[in-house]
Formats: sequence, structure tokens, C-alpha cells
Amino acid sequence: PCHMDKTKSLGSNIINHANYSILNVLVAEAMGTFVLCTTVWEVAVSPLSKAGALAVIPIGFAVFLAHTVMLPIDGCSINPTRSFGPALVSHMRGCAANDAAGMKDLWVMCVGPLLGAAASAGVAKVFRPPLKVAVAEEEKSLLNTA
Repeated sequence: PCHMDKTKSLGSNIINHANYSILNVLVAEAMGTFVLCTTVWEVAVSPLSKAGALAVIPIGFAVFLAHTVMLPIDGCSINPTRSFGPALVSHMRGCAANDAAGMKDLWVMCVGPLLGAAASAGVAKVFRPPLKVAVAEEEKSLLNTA
């Protein structure tokens, strides 16, 4: 029931227009997603990572950091699919308290994370050595220490 939804938007990500501009939110979403994508690559995906099963700890900290900073800004999307579902259902349910802000702001919750993910991939391409070279150097160093 609509009267029981304390968020008045079914948990949709909505920009806090009273304190932040759309540009502020785009930058915040991009930065949060950049931190998350870079962390996931470095600790969970990269074959050079030694984190193993402990990779979940820095990933969890990256998500915590993003939420700590971004909850008052827009509810912290950093994941367009997480923002899409609540925005769509909130828009469809038709409660009087809901002004469809989740759908109006949805483009920001998609573009910001896409920019952040692209920036993370760009930084990876520029600053990380080619994977074959990095793995070969790692194997060489392991052989030298044995």
C-alpha cells in the first residue's frame, strides 16, 4: 500500500535538488562507480591479484564508501539496473505522493555510472601493463625467488 512506503518513491534514486545540481550528481555517480569498478578489477579480476577469497572485503568497503558519500546526494545508484527497477515500479504504482521523480532522474543514474565505468577502463588501459607482460614478469619473479 502506498501509505506504508516511507520513502514515498519505493526506494528510487532521486536527486536532492535542494542541495546538489545535476552536474554534482553526475560527477558523484561517476566517481562512485569508478572506485567500485577499479576495486573489483584490481582485487577480483586481475590475475595479478593475491586477494583470493578476501577480495570481497575491499569490494565491500568500496560500496560502503560510495554509499556513505552519496546517500544524501541521490541515494547512491552506482548501478543503473538497481535504479531502474524501483523507478519503474514506483512510477507504475500511481501513488499520489509519488511525482515520478525516480523516472525523471533515471537518466542521471545511468549516465553517471557509465561514465565512471568508462573512466575506470580508460585508466586501466593507460596505466596498467599489458596483461601478458605483467603475468610473465610475475612468473619470472616467482621463479627467481624459488
